Amino acid sequence: MNITIIGAGSTALAGAAFFNLKNIPCKVFVRNRLKAAFWNRTPLTVRGKMDASFFVPVVTDLKEACEEADILMVCTHATDHEAVVEEVAPYLHKGQCLLFMNGCWGAIKACRVLSKKQGVPDITIAETANMPFISRLSQDYKCLDFKAMKEEIGYSCLGEEGELSNLFHLMASKVSRVASPASTSLSATNPIIHVTQCLFNITRIENGESFHFFGAPLTKRVADYMEACDNERIAIGKALGLSLSSLLDVLNASWGEKKGTLYEALTENESYKTVMGPADLKGRYLSEDLPCGMGSLRDLADMMHVDAPHIRSLVDTLSLYLGKPYTPFLTPQDLRVIKSLK
Repeated sequence: MNITIIGAGSTALAGAAFFNLKNIPCKVFVRNRLKAAFWNRTPLTVRGKMDASFFVPVVTDLKEACEEADILMVCTHATDHEAVVEEVAPYLHKGQCLLFMNGCWGAIKACRVLSKKQGVPDITIAETANMPFISRLSQDYKCLDFKAMKEEIGYSCLGEEGELSNLFHLMASKVSRVASPASTSLSATNPIIHVTQCLFNITRIENGESFHFFGAPLTKRVADYMEACDNERIAIGKALGLSLSSLLDVLNASWGEKKGTLYEALTENESYKTVMGPADLKGRYLSEDLPCGMGSLRDLADMMHVDAPHIRSLVDTLSLYLGKPYTPFLTPQDLRVIKSLK
């Protein structure tokens, strides 16, 4: 099994560190040549869930990155998924797996892009519901704080599964496969949690305060708002013919800690207690989880005529506050792909 990770952020580096620990051949495609040059001469120090120091196996040529890989693991910003598929399409070969981790509609976008191309080889397209790693890369690229790993991975797979199940079982003790990539993307827990917390802590973030994102700062009223959004998410899934687990059930399964309420799950989980709030308004909680996660729910609610006032208010208020009126992330063409793959 040979893996190429496309991306060079915290998620990608956590994957590289994990595969290095498990002696799984892995390369990391890095577009930023300054980053690549730095990691070629300086080892990455990993602390936390695992303690290690290793040279990141960097490659800067996309053709080279793709040609030997059995699995192309895409760990980029979700808004970049379509561009990534466009770039790797000429180098895909039969039997390869294109894996989006975490998915966030990556599989749907890939199906739409590749369906318009001639001569695309027979490949597998897969995605996970959530990223199994919680990690943070230091600003100087020298150190990765590997905070935790989740106990369950949910995934979808279009095509031959190959080594996917074995790979996921190395990462988590519980692995579950669902039939549709719409189920994995709609099962993502981070958008509701992250975006809601950002809205109700927006001035703290904008003022550059240092604060814990969960634990004591999270109030029961905020958790109630998250649950209201979650009920709307489940209703959207039902309109699409999908049965989705609640946010609380997903968190309980992911962490192996059974909590009675969402508020308890987010304030009493030891892994969450160390997570700090965003340092500014540029982080992925707002740049990715808002448009791609919560925005996609807003889009589907509109297209499927599902009442979703909490999700709509959350997306519209934050978008307007940030000075970027919301534009759709999912299109009617995406919805057609979703319905065709159920």
